[in-house]
Amino acid sequence: MLLENFYGSSLLWIEAQLSGKNWLWKLTFFAVALSLFLAFPPYSLLLDHLRSNGVSLDAWVFIHNQAQDILHPKDMDYDVRRENMIFRWTLPALSFLTGHNVLLILIIQAVLGVLFLYKTAGYIFSVSGDKVITALFVTAIANIFVSVWAFADVHGYGDEFAFFFLLLALLSRNSLVIFLSLLIAFFTDERAVVAGGYLLLWWMGTKAYRNNNFGVPGLIRSAFTGESLVVWVAWAIYFTIREYVQTTYFPHHSYSTIGTPVLLANAHRNGLGSSIWGAFEGTWLILIAAFAVLCLTRRYWLLLALMAGFAVLVATGIYVHDIDRALSYGFPFILLAVFILIETSSTSSVRLILFFTMVVCVAHPQVFYMGYNKILWLEPLPVKIFMLIDHRLQWGLFS
Repeated sequence: MLLENFYGSSLLWIEAQLSGKNWLWKLTFFAVALSLFLAFPPYSLLLDHLRSNGVSLDAWVFIHNQAQDILHPKDMDYDVRRENMIFRWTLPALSFLTGHNVLLILIIQAVLGVLFLYKTAGYIFSVSGDKVITALFVTAIANIFVSVWAFADVHGYGDEFAFFFLLLALLSRNSLVIFLSLLIAFFTDERAVVAGGYLLLWWMGTKAYRNNNFGVPGLIRSAFTGESLVVWVAWAIYFTIREYVQTTYFPHHSYSTIGTPVLLANAHRNGLGSSIWGAFEGTWLILIAAFAVLCLTRRYWLLLALMAGFAVLVATGIYVHDIDRALSYGFPFILLAVFILIETSSTSSVRLILFFTMVVCVAHPQVFYMGYNKILWLEPLPVKIFMLIDHRLQWGLFS
């Protein structure tokens, strides 16, 4: 009874806070502030990079070099980072446009992170019509990797640019916006190219429910028509450009890591289970609930397609050191899962699932895997302050 009263009073309190015409922005900034408080970004690394005249964070060094000549970057050694970055042009383009102002690029990245949450909130409210559901979901997703990384990524990886433009493509009905957003995402990181397939699954799932057509012909049709067709065109143009550039300017280029599932090696295996859980945290409850709904309603063909897509997500993740980044490109699965719950379940049921989802995401420490069994923790702001005091007074508690 005590827990039931706490749950009921919590929902009433949440609803009371979401008043006024700007409640979506209010919710977004609250979610961002809570995320930053619980997982404060490693800005000390950024300060060290700026103090060292921009040479301490290796990715930014290569981005700067590639910005000078995108097709003939300096310092083009064939190591894992260099060879993986030569077709990632979004950050070099921003570097060129901003005069290699790393701080400005990171501010733009953070703004996109805020907009990612705002647009997500707007979409969830548009399909649910419920402010509490929107608040619970946005607070949850603000505290998992896909949103935290917008502020924590000071390394020059740029995934939040890809996350935002994939979301923009996913929510848009304008073919030109979808096309341009996809190309920006694709040229940010190759993981976004694979994620184009997750957008196909998104449109397959949402259209199946809206048209009440779950048969194989309907699912296949939705994967090749409308917005989905734009993905195929974007893929074709992306690979055409990439093939031309590689043949013309990098004829001897190859990826040394292709075919090597690094996360299964002894030096990396401890990060696999941590990341499969940690990339989604409490949103696993949404995914499991949607899986149960699809089983109980016998939507087997859609379920099979989604399971195949999720298998691709996990399989591609084990081929890279930073699996958290790879798995977070699967955020369309989370959005589709909550869409399915909203479409098939009562408001009270969805609220209950999302309440526990939010509690787990907020309470769970933000940890991620960076390869070589190195699992990192983003400390809460009070811990960061205490660490700074420790450093200044030379107590050595965190050395």
